[in-house]
Amino acid sequence: MVTVICALGAAFCNASWAIMARLAGVAAPKGQSRWRTGWYLVHQPVWLVGQAFAVGVFVLSGVALYFGELAVVQPLLVVELIFALALREFRLHDVIPVKSWYAAGVICLGLGGFLAVANFHGGTRVPKAVEWGVALSLWSFVAVVLMVVGRRGSPARRAGCIGAAAAVVWSVDASFVKQLTDTLQQHGVLGVFVHWPLYALVVSGILGAVLTQAAFNAGPLSASQPALLIVDPLASIILGVLIFGERLDTTVPALIGAVLALLVMCVGVVLMSRWAPPSMEPIAGDPLTIMRYGRRATTQTAD
Repeated sequence: MVTVICALGAAFCNASWAIMARLAGVAAPKGQSRWRTGWYLVHQPVWLVGQAFAVGVFVLSGVALYFGELAVVQPLLVVELIFALALREFRLHDVIPVKSWYAAGVICLGLGGFLAVANFHGGTRVPKAVEWGVALSLWSFVAVVLMVVGRRGSPARRAGCIGAAAAVVWSVDASFVKQLTDTLQQHGVLGVFVHWPLYALVVSGILGAVLTQAAFNAGPLSASQPALLIVDPLASIILGVLIFGERLDTTVPALIGAVLALLVMCVGVVLMSRWAPPSMEPIAGDPLTIMRYGRRATTQTAD
């Protein structure tokens, strides 16, 4: 229960971070260098509040990973898309079609079915150095390929590819968090500072945040978020099984059911990205005011 509650809390914080980062991003002056854009963002209150939610993601996901398996916690984060949709309707006052909520139901159905059928357990094994080396090399290669592909094409393609690369990095980041909780349990708070997981976590966290912000700035949120939410769980499941020894029900009916449930969840994510209203576009007004009163109210005031 603690694992599920903390994972859902992390999903809510992640959705809030995504919304606020996107609001700050669309309000940034166009045609500037990345350094100037970054300098603008760090001076925006809405962006800074979003970073506070990012800290909440780290804390809550860390607690969830301490009590649960990587292959369980990361798929639960797909609920972020539903939270993001709810924030857009009830906080930004965007008009959300009813069929978008049907897609949310499909996501929940697929997610619940997957976790029930897969029945993950174990995950007590501490990875060896060679296992970390192989996993990090492979995942780094995948992320680099996605970044190269994401340099060209439409804004949606660029956002999707960069979002997928960020998802790969976040799956590694989550594995570092899980390793850090093991270090904390064995060596205490002070022992954390003399072991590598903490510093690897800092590097992967910064890289993941940079890539996620780049994905939000490259194109519509409807392209970057599904890529983040589909690739991250799949990459995390593989990492959990390969390096942490997490196990699932390997009977033929269970495997078939798990694959079908994952497909249902992915279909729900894609449908929601297609049926949701267009992502936030630049409009007149301060991002913090938009977050407080809603985009439609801000637009009406401007008119």
